[in-house]
Amino acid sequence: MTRRTLGSVASLVAMCFALSAAQAQQPPQQAISYRDGKLSYRTDDRGDRVPDFSYCGYRAGEADIPNAPVRVVVPPAKEFQTERIQAAIDYVAGLNPDENGIRGAVLLEKGRFEIGGTIHIRQSGVVLRGSGPQTILEATGKDRRPLIVIGGRDDRALALPIDIVDDYVPVNARRLRVAPGADLKVGDAVLVRRPSTAEWIKAMRMDDMGGDRHGFSWRAGSRDLVWDRTIAAVDGDIITLDAPLTCSIEKQFGGGTLRKYDWPGRISNVGVENLACVSVFDQENPKDEEHSWFGIVIDNTRDAWVRQVTFRHFAGGAVCAWENATRITVEHCKYLQPVSEIGGGRRRAFFTAGQLNLFAQCHSENATHDFSVGFCAAGPNAFVQ
Repeated sequence: MTRRTLGSVASLVAMCFALSAAQAQQPPQQAISYRDGKLSYRTDDRGDRVPDFSYCGYRAGEADIPNAPVRVVVPPAKEFQTERIQAAIDYVAGLNPDENGIRGAVLLEKGRFEIGGTIHIRQSGVVLRGSGPQTILEATGKDRRPLIVIGGRDDRALALPIDIVDDYVPVNARRLRVAPGADLKVGDAVLVRRPSTAEWIKAMRMDDMGGDRHGFSWRAGSRDLVWDRTIAAVDGDIITLDAPLTCSIEKQFGGGTLRKYDWPGRISNVGVENLACVSVFDQENPKDEEHSWFGIVIDNTRDAWVRQVTFRHFAGGAVCAWENATRITVEHCKYLQPVSEIGGGRRRAFFTAGQLNLFAQCHSENATHDFSVGFCAAGPNAFVQ
């Protein structure tokens, strides 16, 4: 190699090092920045950006949680406590709602209420309220049941799917272009589906997880994302949703669809507040699992809340919001002293498999998953301290 060649190589290497050093000195572009009391989000060349989580929680954060008027007061008693509380809830459920959809609250006085079954809130506008931490709902018995279930019926009626015709819908998008002639209007409830096609799974390199004996792969249709949204605006074939999407929709990987639905059995404007929930367990078995599993389970519900509730000893967790729970606020709650084995599906203190749910200022001790999101939860979901 000639001296001139060596000199050229040396110059090229020096230039590369200088370029690398210059690039290293440049700060990376931040997806989120904070300045003058405001968050700023950077959008990339495809239009993607970090999703807006401000839509999470009761009424998308656009209204305060209401203070429902008391309709029935229930004092503690020596027997039939489950039935007495349930009867009071069912009575309030039969009252006419006010202009905000609230029927009223059942107020439990201070004291201990032994609950041998599950308390159900099945109608909109009903609130179960205690008189503070001295109001204690005690789950007795040896079955793995939830203490309280908030939930309507999954009786959705779906219209035919409408194709989304955009080549690319970015993360955080609210605007979609649909096939011409779609009969859509402001206020329609819709499901937006992003399919998990074989082409997308292969592009993600999840079609072969490796291993002759224990390898597995994702199956087409097993990772679909479905967002529950409301149409906020219509401009020809372009619709605007009430909340953003959390993942891109790409035509090359199957595009997406939108379906109107009617859901008469879903409930709203319901809550549990200002009390304590305790699960009785075998005091001689620190890993006892033959007792109440969840404190509160929520499903088939939109716009609900759990606030100022303390949970003790529940094996599965404090609050579980399943797939059909949306715009739920859980705030100022505690999960303490869980009793169970240490393993999967246990001690998930505050868990959501739904979307647009907010967990704010909650506290957890000795959980395996203090704050967690479920399998293919469409989101966004927010955990804020």
